[in-house]
Amino acid sequence: MSDDAKLFSSGIEYSDFLELEKAVITMEQPSFFIKVSNFIGSPIEKLIEKLPEGSRNKISDITNDALLKGTNLAAKTLEYVESNSEHDSKKIHKLVASVLGGGAGLFGFTALAIELPLTTTIMLRSIAEIAKMNGEDLSKVETRLNCVQVFAFGSRNTADDAMNSSYYAIRVILAREIAALAGRLEAFLAGEVASGVLGKFLAKITERFSQNVLIKFVGQATPIIGAAGGATINYLFTDFYQEIATAHFTIRRLERKYSQELIETEYNRIAGRIKNKQFD
Repeated sequence: MSDDAKLFSSGIEYSDFLELEKAVITMEQPSFFIKVSNFIGSPIEKLIEKLPEGSRNKISDITNDALLKGTNLAAKTLEYVESNSEHDSKKIHKLVASVLGGGAGLFGFTALAIELPLTTTIMLRSIAEIAKMNGEDLSKVETRLNCVQVFAFGSRNTADDAMNSSYYAIRVILAREIAALAGRLEAFLAGEVASGVLGKFLAKITERFSQNVLIKFVGQATPIIGAAGGATINYLFTDFYQEIATAHFTIRRLERKYSQELIETEYNRIAGRIKNKQFD
């Protein structure tokens, strides 16, 4: 049976399959690490390896704080985000993030603690617009938490096995906390569950998001790139999560059109082709 015949026998329209295929490639081949390495002109692994454990922990704490502030924003204001021209809006958000990133690497953790919450907030606004353009209802707190969940994708946790790092596995891991938070909206908005369910939710996202924050921080701290280079890395950082958000909310849109079971099956089939290097 030809590939086209297989696609149509699955019940998915060909144009939708192409969208799903693109989303799977984005999720299964995250590229932020490569983009930063290419930009600074050398592999970033050695620079990361030199970073002391205490510095890594500090970055994780700053990341968690940024996510907490971002989640509070998501709960209280993302409902009112408007759909704008996709390309113009994405570009504006990236340019604003670039300005914020200009001096981030030059002033270490102090600058990161100020810049990252602002960058995260800007990215969340962009992610929410992407969600809305894919038919998501931002009046639902579950949808707004899915915007925050985007930061859990696009990295690989070395403490996890491959199964627990997969796209659908991460969604399953976070689903319970999202459901619990969505069911306690008033308490959530009042900040009364921050030490409980919200804390668990953010800790699981921080574990993954902090990996890319670490790459961003080390890249921006590289002396040879200067302030302009720091701005460019923040541009790449924002662009990367816009791509991840587009993939995530494309998948959710297709799940609503067909079913989660069917889309997950097709996702895994495409991901298997990528892993086995059978992808054109």
